[in-house]
Amino acid sequence: MAHLKKNTRASLSGLSIHFERKTDNHSNKEIDISRSHLNQDLMQDNSNMVERFNERLEDVYCMNRKDVKALGTWVVTLPDELKDLSHDKQQEFFNETKNFFR
Repeated sequence: MAHLKKNTRASLSGLSIHFERKTDNHSNKEIDISRSHLNQDLMQDNSNMVERFNERLEDVYCMNRKDVKALGTWVVTLPDELKDLSHDKQQEFFNETKNFFR
């Protein structure tokens, strides 16, 4: 249901390309770009990932070393037991998830 991956600053550009679907050639052939509009960005502020990361770094201290994990990415998927619920109930799950992360 939820997965956290810690990343270095060097991985930010690649992560941004992946999560924001900025390329048509995905290494993961199972990505169905026709369903990308169903993905939800919990920030929903129309900024891009790199901008948000750089703004956040202005607010917090982070050591400037190559090996420092400066970024955490979360992927949250709908639990199987909720897949038969209405779209509104599924949306409620993601809204509660968003509230938890804030």
